[in-house]
Amino acid sequence: MQSTRTVWGAAPAAMVLALAPGASAASGEGSATPSPHPTLAYATIDAPRQLNVASTPQSTGVSWMFWDGGAQVPVPTNDRLVIDARDLAGVARVEADDPRCTAEGRVITCVNKAASQSPSVQFTVRAEAGAGLGTTGRLKYSLTARHLDHATAATTKVVVGVPKLVVGKIPDVSHARTGSRITLPLHLRNTGDLPTDRRIWVQWESEGGLAFDRKFSNCFYGTGDDAVEPGGHASVSCLFNDPVPAGATVQLSSPLTATVGERVLSAVSDYSVTLLEPNVRPGGGDERGTGPALTLVPAPGRRSGFETGAKGRFTVSADNFADLAATASVRPGRKRGEWTLEVNAVNHGPASLYGTVGETVANVDVVLPKGTVATGNAFEEGEDSYYGQCLLRVGGSGTAPFEAGHRHYVCPVPFGVAAGKARLFVLWGKTTKAFHGAKGTVTLRPGPAATGLGDPDHSNDTVTFALGASAPSSGSGTSGGAPTTKGPGRTALIATTAGGVAVLGGAVLLVRRRRGPR
Repeated sequence: MQSTRTVWGAAPAAMVLALAPGASAASGEGSATPSPHPTLAYATIDAPRQLNVASTPQSTGVSWMFWDGGAQVPVPTNDRLVIDARDLAGVARVEADDPRCTAEGRVITCVNKAASQSPSVQFTVRAEAGAGLGTTGRLKYSLTARHLDHATAATTKVVVGVPKLVVGKIPDVSHARTGSRITLPLHLRNTGDLPTDRRIWVQWESEGGLAFDRKFSNCFYGTGDDAVEPGGHASVSCLFNDPVPAGATVQLSSPLTATVGERVLSAVSDYSVTLLEPNVRPGGGDERGTGPALTLVPAPGRRSGFETGAKGRFTVSADNFADLAATASVRPGRKRGEWTLEVNAVNHGPASLYGTVGETVANVDVVLPKGTVATGNAFEEGEDSYYGQCLLRVGGSGTAPFEAGHRHYVCPVPFGVAAGKARLFVLWGKTTKAFHGAKGTVTLRPGPAATGLGDPDHSNDTVTFALGASAPSSGSGTSGGAPTTKGPGRTALIATTAGGVAVLGGAVLLVRRRRGPR
């Protein structure tokens, strides 16, 4: 496979390649085959292959990029894009509100005079008054530039009228038994004014422990790691060729079924429907079903309860519970009076806890002893991080970014905690001259995402700790899985819970910060 080096441009979502000299294609689309050692760059144009339009303006765009097969040719300059809408007379009107573009009749010319200008143009398309439903035309693009091998062309089919699929609301399921199988019916309605003329792609993405049955040959199934535990994520993607008439409502020929896993507390599933662009290969799971094909069939009677768009969400709540607990351990720092506090939000199960966007599963409230202050917060950024970020408590319920020199902090658990696992938080601190052996507390409070927690044991939600005398060295780690090493015994913190008292020795905390997705 020949390597490609991008010289300049926008990476296209669906590439329309330039034709090599001598090649031909009626649509203006094809694939370029450059010589082994090209002396000029080639170009690609990224434009929608089909555009359905109505009487209201619809925003769309076209972009391009250059490439040279790694031959280090001169960078193309003076990009000149022509948008030719003459074939749309009586069908649709095109307007480009861009200072780089000028219009002459139905032909729009856009010129990039500087390399810093964007290799893309946004414009609007609207149906002409009186254009009949289903009327079609071609929008043509051509690109030229200095140091470009040859002109590049592409087209978009423009159709008057818009098919629009919306999804029916899948009802939430409550009080499901773990291990039971549930059915998930789905309805689609075409609220547009044209029948669908493209393939229909329906997707389900679930987190929380649902296991979908793999029994339809036109569906692809996937499982994967997520921010909480391996296997907690599941997906189903199904491809349909069945057309849906305007105004019609259809349903799945057989509802999806899923098993409620033993760790499900409240599983969240998002579902959506998409009309695919021509020749676009959709993504999906890596395992194909082995049973008969799932189809779309007319839904009997009048149906109600539809979303306003192509996306929806439902939850499955199980008759299950999770026991959250707080732990705390301390190791001395390198200098006298310095220490490292490790706090864990532990989930004893049996259910796993999952957060939702913008909502936390739990908040760990840390109040340091009087006469001590925090000097730092060790954390790694990323969903799979061992170390979580702590915030400064402001007032009774407010928070602010971490700031050293205070005693009261809140450490949120945003993504969730798997059954039998813990989320670790690390604070560095020091004692002051005002310290006289006071105690501090760590309290785990369920967050807004921990609905239906059913915590059976609240005695382990709070741990109290205090500075103690010198203790022997210990290699004990924390339940959060943070690395620890043995070290000399000096001042230690005594962590006390309802179950007793533990004096933990010194160790060195190794923290590696990295930047990852949030």
